[in-house]
Amino acid sequence: MQFVAISSVSFGAESDSTSNSRASRVSEMLDSLVTTTYFQDERFSPAGKSGTYDYLPKEFIPQFSDSVYASRIANLARNSEFDLVYNEHVRGYIRVYAVDKRKFVSKVLGLTHIYFPLFDESFRKYGIPPEMKNLAIVESALNPTAVSRAGARGLWQFMSGTGKMYGLHSSSFIEDRYDPNKATVAASEHLRDLHDMFGDWFLALAAYNAGPGAVQRAIRKAGGARDYWEIWPYLPQETRGYVPAFIAVTYVMNYYREHNIRPAQPGYLYSETGRVPVRDALTFEQLNEVLGVPMEDIRFLNPQYKAGLVPAPESRPNMIRLPKQYIQTFLQKEQNIYTYKPELVAEKTRLYTMVRDIERKDEVISSGRGRKSHVVSRGETISRVARKYGVSVSQIIDWNNLKSSRLKSGQKLVVFKAINERGSGKSSVSKLKGKKSKLKAKASKSSGKSKTLKKSKGGKKAGKKGGAKKKRK
Repeated sequence: MQFVAISSVSFGAESDSTSNSRASRVSEMLDSLVTTTYFQDERFSPAGKSGTYDYLPKEFIPQFSDSVYASRIANLARNSEFDLVYNEHVRGYIRVYAVDKRKFVSKVLGLTHIYFPLFDESFRKYGIPPEMKNLAIVESALNPTAVSRAGARGLWQFMSGTGKMYGLHSSSFIEDRYDPNKATVAASEHLRDLHDMFGDWFLALAAYNAGPGAVQRAIRKAGGARDYWEIWPYLPQETRGYVPAFIAVTYVMNYYREHNIRPAQPGYLYSETGRVPVRDALTFEQLNEVLGVPMEDIRFLNPQYKAGLVPAPESRPNMIRLPKQYIQTFLQKEQNIYTYKPELVAEKTRLYTMVRDIERKDEVISSGRGRKSHVVSRGETISRVARKYGVSVSQIIDWNNLKSSRLKSGQKLVVFKAINERGSGKSSVSKLKGKKSKLKAKASKSSGKSKTLKKSKGGKKAGKKGGAKKKRK
């Protein structure tokens, strides 16, 4: 085996002039783990043995020749739907993950035990290659409350508009992009749609980052070529590094032992938690005081409830994730939880209802609605229908009282298509936005005693996604 073991203290600068910008684009999301309470060192068990080079001191960093990297990646490619290759761009990202940011990668390896089983379940359902779960590492470093410079949020870094198209609700109280389950389903649907559009997983990845329009323009400029490396010069700068970063992460997730990286184990594994339906409004404080679930654990496992309130369901029950040792007690004491200190939930529920109603009116007045009838064609998905009319998946489900997002050929749907509205509508929008701002401020003040909302707001500045602003559409 061709490698040298070098100390991280004596490691020299890479000669590639783009190394600094490359590192900043990738590493800022890894660095964001430091600013998130649950991901700090005390929440992880010390990294254990790496398994292959256990005789090496932890501070030693193996580096390998280009031929070894190329051989290993070629071996991965033989069993992959991705055309994995090794080149200078991939080599630069391997350095970032396996050398510069190896301490954070140790934590990410531990976090895979929380999130990868969830990803695998969804990907099998939607026909997504299993390696695609490594995309979430590039996107968010497996931080479910990660926020990019451009405002993309969550494990899968959805922008607000794209999230709405796939049924992810965003409001002052609930952020579905932070919900690992809902966001993973949305990412699966989105990636499947992009692959259907371009017929290539690397082009689907590029479109996930830059938007389908940017990829289509790059294809036209490349004379119709539909190979990622052929259209590479015509893609936005950040997207040029996106696939190489994905290949590098895929490599490191398979060969971390050879690089003497030792996984640090997080406080919870996916198998140690479970979801239960919530049939009435409750607060995190009620769960904490009645069941004794540590508040930080409730927040970590349920980041989508930004103000610490699980609203009463309107149609289907809302879900909450708990450590498994508390689930049976929750089911036994469920009614007691709902009735415990009702003042804890009353004020938040009142503010939530007011903000929700205003946001709905804001949406209707700002866009206007025209009733349409849509007949589902063969193979058409609900997300495609949503994109066609500029609405969200959840809206189509609500308008048609659907029990699931699956559609049948010939099925008739009612869709309220967005139309432009002028004149008095603008003043109505302005008034609603002003009223909503006041209620948001009141909701924030009401939740001031709970660290949850404060952390949510702080996350907008603390959690950053490396690279240029995304232009997803």
